Amino acid sequence: MRKYFLLTAAALLVTTSANATTDYAEVTAKATIEVAGTMNCSDLDFGTIVVKQNNAISTYDSSTGETTGDILSITNDDTYKISCDDQIDETYKYISSLELSSPGKTKKLTVNLIHGDEIYAMLTIPANIEAGEYTNSFTITRTY
Repeated sequence: MRKYFLLTAAALLVTTSANATTDYAEVTAKATIEVAGTMNCSDLDFGTIVVKQNNAISTYDSSTGETTGDILSITNDDTYKISCDDQIDETYKYISSLELSSPGKTKKLTVNLIHGDEIYAMLTIPANIEAGEYTNSFTITRTY
């Protein structure tokens, strides 16, 4: 009896497999590549900023020159705004903020970009900042 049960079960499995159907689809992958040209934009350099020892959170608004917190002086801030080949308008795309870091330092400066005829920035210096040169970079694109 057991032998017949096993044979019947095996026959059902074979019959089920024999009646199976297979579907397929051909898929097309596509990518369109455009090569961007280059444009000239000035760098954003806040110059040398001196803050008090054990400073509180401080800010520098490059569009107005206003500071808050424990900033004592700012020198050599000749390129405190970004200007490009022509007037900045809505066709320019860039990030709204970024962090500046310095090798070996744990704290970071925050830059929030402000759109105008040029690109200005609000620089935030965290409390108890360590001396160093803080940098980062980002990309500005223009579509026309």
